[in-house]
Amino acid sequence: MMDAFSEWYEDLAPAIAIKVEDFHILGYREIKASHIWAFLTEEKWKNKTTPALHERINDVMQMNIGQLMQFIMTTAEQESNNHVSQAMNVLQPNVED
Repeated sequence: MMDAFSEWYEDLAPAIAIKVEDFHILGYREIKASHIWAFLTEEKWKNKTTPALHERINDVMQMNIGQLMQFIMTTAEQESNNHVSQAMNVLQPNVED
């Protein structure tokens, strides 16, 4: 499915750029196209079969900052938890019974 997403990016790039600019106007200057793309591919379209082009464009244009920020925060928290778990595994002493 990720290959299909890659093919879609070129078609959606103008809509994503508009949405990034909208968020910048609202004061969210840290938002990048990659954030929007990750939200769409990892959250919005995760369980959808193949939405039509007009549905994909609508998904971009109807996205609100609350949805995106929640996704970014959740993703950052999950990554942080994964890093902590990995660090704990590395730091655990090898004790043989």
